[in-house]
Amino acid sequence: MEQVQRQTGLELKELDGPDFPTLVAHIWSAFIALSNSRTGGFSGPNPITYEQIKAWKELTDTPMTAWEVEAVKRLDGVYMRVNNGV
Repeated sequence: MEQVQRQTGLELKELDGPDFPTLVAHIWSAFIALSNSRTGGFSGPNPITYEQIKAWKELTDTPMTAWEVEAVKRLDGVYMRVNNGV
């Protein structure tokens, strides 16, 4: 919808909503980075693993607490359910 809005210049009411909470923006950024490098299988994308999160944390030197890791995993769970049509 954002792409349609950019291309047409029309304001879409579906995009109206609350501002993104800046306190958790780093978690969303971590999820996006990890999601962009996820592996895929015959049935579609694979879930993000704890090993992938650990490797990403070490490679990017990004500190994450246990609850932040769990938040990324929960976001991934939603992503997987939506992607699988559940």
